[in-house]
Amino acid sequence: MTPPTTSAPDVGAPAGFLPRGRGVVWFGASGFVNALGTGFFYPFSLLFFTSLSGLSLRAVGVALTITTLLALPGLFVVGRLADRCGPRTVLVAASAVRALALVAFVSVPGVWPLVLGGTALALGNRAEQVATPLLAARLAHEEQRSRWLALSRVTFNGGMGAGALLAAVFVVDTASGFVVLGLVNAASFVMTAVLCLGLPTTPPGAPAEGARPAHARIRPWKHRAFVRVASANALLWAAALAMESALPVFVLRELALPSWTVGVLFAVNTALLTALPLPLSRLLDRLRPGHVLAVGGLCYVVLFAAAALARTVSPTVALVVLTAGMTVYTIGELAVSQASLVLLTGLPPDEERGTYLASNQVLVGIATALAPLLATSLPGVRSAALWWALAGWSLAAGLLARGIDLPRPGPTPEAKGRVS
Repeated sequence: MTPPTTSAPDVGAPAGFLPRGRGVVWFGASGFVNALGTGFFYPFSLLFFTSLSGLSLRAVGVALTITTLLALPGLFVVGRLADRCGPRTVLVAASAVRALALVAFVSVPGVWPLVLGGTALALGNRAEQVATPLLAARLAHEEQRSRWLALSRVTFNGGMGAGALLAAVFVVDTASGFVVLGLVNAASFVMTAVLCLGLPTTPPGAPAEGARPAHARIRPWKHRAFVRVASANALLWAAALAMESALPVFVLRELALPSWTVGVLFAVNTALLTALPLPLSRLLDRLRPGHVLAVGGLCYVVLFAAAALARTVSPTVALVVLTAGMTVYTIGELAVSQASLVLLTGLPPDEERGTYLASNQVLVGIATALAPLLATSLPGVRSAALWWALAGWSLAAGLLARGIDLPRPGPTPEAKGRVS
């Protein structure tokens, strides 16, 4: 058996707000700095690439979609590396690759640097999403795993929000301003890599006693429960991204509400995403994760139905309806995030967890690339068809995930000895 990765679960971890376990402060700090830099860069990323490449906004959008898809095959290599070398190594490498890609593009802008740099950025981002939950699963004790996963969401949401606020204040809409933007984001990735070096190393996952030999293991696409969860997660991810793209246009153009209402709706979303994951994780731990994921999908439907209803009421009532819908949606988003991470890290065999998580990120990457198409190929935000289509999308995801639970741990060797 592989020895526990944290022999003293309470050492170095403050009691109370943070989960328990060795390295939790480094884990939270590295995740926050990574998200802070990404949040600083992301709102202006299209303008950054447009300004420095000399391409049109439409051409940059097409190029970034292509680079997102080009990066996906590399995730299978990332998954194997995470299983063999450990998630900490992958996190450090992903941060270094993204920093170098940004510095290279700022130094040599153009079309081909955009394609190469965009692919490297996309691969690094996906690799980070593979390695972070894997590292949480390896470092945390079983009873603390969901809280470590929740902490990763707190630091991500808080860092993204803080970074976006800083960018709104400090980013200057000039070529030199965008150069500074890219270099600041690159520096954040360097700092993330340094912080990751403070994390404990984790040995490769050990096969459970009685596990299948390598040639007979179940691959991710043949693991039915995992495929159902990963598919549901990708569907809900696409629905969420389509909502984020379509809702501002819908509120401003169709409902003709003041521009500040968009800020109010997303402020509610950001505040709840930052404040609730850790306390909510304790409650959700008592429930079957498959049911939690399904109910989360139903919460998405509430917002989409609210958007369809808002077209038929007065502006004041529409704002109230949308705010209530966004509140329920955000609780569902938290439930989906928590339950999907618990299932995606708990269903795979330990020695292949990185490979499974990489397969999930392939589906997420496809959803990310296709979400804008989903939001624009339907009759449009001036029609209720988009919102009802997203509602049906979310219901389908809930049905896929319903009833899935984590495998029950087998008897310990000591228990087996007593039975025999």
